[in-house]
Amino acid sequence: MAFNIGLTSRSRFDFTVRFAKKSFLFSTKVFAEKFHKWECTKDTETTERDEEDRVETNSSLPGNEIHGFKNEIESLKNFLLDQKVYDEFKSLVVVGEYGVGKTALCKTIFNDDEVKSVYAPRIWISMHSKKSKEGLDKKIYVMKKILKVLLLEDDLLKSFRIEASEEARAKLEAGESDGDTAKEKELSDLLYALHLNLRWKKYLVVFDDVREEDNWNEMLQDDEFKLNKDKQWGKHLSGGFPKGSGGRVIYTTRDVRMAMKLVAEEHEIHRLWPLSDPESVWKIYKAVIEKIYTEIPRNNKKCIEELMNKSRGLPLAVRSMATLNPVFIDDFQNPRLSESTSPEDDKLPSTSS
Repeated sequence: MAFNIGLTSRSRFDFTVRFAKKSFLFSTKVFAEKFHKWECTKDTETTERDEEDRVETNSSLPGNEIHGFKNEIESLKNFLLDQKVYDEFKSLVVVGEYGVGKTALCKTIFNDDEVKSVYAPRIWISMHSKKSKEGLDKKIYVMKKILKVLLLEDDLLKSFRIEASEEARAKLEAGESDGDTAKEKELSDLLYALHLNLRWKKYLVVFDDVREEDNWNEMLQDDEFKLNKDKQWGKHLSGGFPKGSGGRVIYTTRDVRMAMKLVAEEHEIHRLWPLSDPESVWKIYKAVIEKIYTEIPRNNKKCIEELMNKSRGLPLAVRSMATLNPVFIDDFQNPRLSESTSPEDDKLPSTSS
């Protein structure tokens, strides 16, 4: 619930200064480490990833209005609604750094009325989950998540594993092993089940936050080399996604190298950059503040410039700054505090910190 803070002209100025000191210093400390880590690893060969900021997502609309992504929204809608390639299978990767808004953008598109009127089923898969994976191969785990959305029962999914294990054991005992493990046979059965459930349907699947360790690093387009090399069904993930009915797959990832593995052409990679429009950044900050206070600091040029510098145009950083408890000073009620505010105190923190 919003409450009135009753700012005086002096306290408005004080708020701007304290906002800069407290909010920006806090955000620099919290976010700089993650951004620095991302920048240090994005162009290296290491496969290590920071898991502490990885969360399980769902398809629900963001709890806040997104700003500054009008062109990106139109671009993704065109990808999904383009009549010229209406029946072709297409995939696209949205790639960008932590906090830039990849998931929020895709949620907005996923829940768009025009998109909903064209695509059925629409499936949202969070590549991360807090639930136990029970030692499952990640591809098998993800396939089962998709099939559960398509309302396949748990008993049926369990039967795939049991039958695959029994078949592999029987062939081994008979000396007729074809080299496939029980997991490979199970994955093959799951891919076949997925293909049957998506066949003739104009489906949309979003894979959110794909990472190297997920082992989900294959293009889903049909590949002549793969088809000629492996005639057997279920050797590749692409087999589970029917072609010819206009299916679409969207991925989000932070890793440019991963993005290049998921699609065939560079134009299928959609780079999402931090916001460069100060007005959009201010709207994000203001929207959060208005939920807490009935009055907000003035959007003076210096405040907005510092907001841009410290948030780097990343929506998540802007919202986190806004959720901090700002310090309000009233000269008449807090003379001791106001007297201690010297010109030296009013200096804004350096952007290099």
